[in-house]
Amino acid sequence: MKLLFTDLDGTLLNREKKISSENLKAIERASRQGNITIISTGRSLSSARPYIEELASVQEHCYAVTYNGGLIYDCISRKVIYKKTIPLPYVKYIFHQAEKFQIHCQTYEDGYVLAPKDREELQEYASHTSMPVRIVTDPPSVLTKEPFKVLTSCLYDKELHQAYRRSLEEWAKDKISLFFSSEYYLEHVPLGVSKGNAIDILCRILEVPKENTFAAGDAENDIAMLKAAYKGIAMANGTKEVKKAADYVTKSDNEHGGIAEIIKNFIEN
Repeated sequence: MKLLFTDLDGTLLNREKKISSENLKAIERASRQGNITIISTGRSLSSARPYIEELASVQEHCYAVTYNGGLIYDCISRKVIYKKTIPLPYVKYIFHQAEKFQIHCQTYEDGYVLAPKDREELQEYASHTSMPVRIVTDPPSVLTKEPFKVLTSCLYDKELHQAYRRSLEEWAKDKISLFFSSEYYLEHVPLGVSKGNAIDILCRILEVPKENTFAAGDAENDIAMLKAAYKGIAMANGTKEVKKAADYVTKSDNEHGGIAEIIKNFIEN
C-alpha cells in the first residue's frame, strides 16, 4: 500500500475549485491497486467535506487531514481519529495582536467562520471556501470550545502581515506554530501541528512504512509534509520555497492533471 498526501488548493483542485476528471480517474485507479490518496489541507473539515466525499466515492479506504493537521478524519466511518486544539487564552492573545496591526483575524466553530468585522478579506475567504460566516464583536469570548486554528489575512500589504508575524514569533515559540498557506493567509495552529506530523500519525495508525509515502503541495504550509514523506513533490505552479524543498517538481500544474502525473510516475509505477 502507498499513501499519497495531496494538498487541495493549488494542487488537487483547479482554479474552478474542482477535482478534474483526469485526477479523479487516476485516484480511482490507484485505489483499485490498494493505494490511498489522502486530502491534506489547511481548510476546515466542513470546507473540505465536498472533496472528501468525492474521494470517498472512488476509494475503499479514505482519510483526510484538515486544519493543517489539527484534525484527522476517517472519511468512510466518518470518525475523528486525531485532533489537537489551541488554548483559548492563546486565541485571545492572537486576536488582540491582530487588532493592534489592523489585520483581519478569524477562527472557527461548528462549521462557521467567526470574525469581528465584515472585511474584504473575510468576504474573499468565504467565497473561496464556501463557509458560512458569523460576525461577533469578540470571537474569542463566544467560543464554547478550543478551536483547531486561527487565521489572519491581508490582501494588499504583505510587509504589514510579515511584521505582524514577526511580532508573534517570540511569544509563539512554546505555544503555537505559524506558517503561510498562501500569499495572503497566515495559519496559527497548535504547537507541533503540521501536515508533516499528520503523515507520521497516519503511518502509525495504518501501519504503513514511511518508504511508501508521497506528498504533493504548492505552498509554505506543505513544506513540512513534503519533508516528512519519502518523496516530496512540488507542483509546477508551486512557490520557489516549495520547489526547493521537494524531491521532484511536476511537469503539469494544478490546471493540467498534476496529481494524475504523480500517480502515474510514483504510485502506479
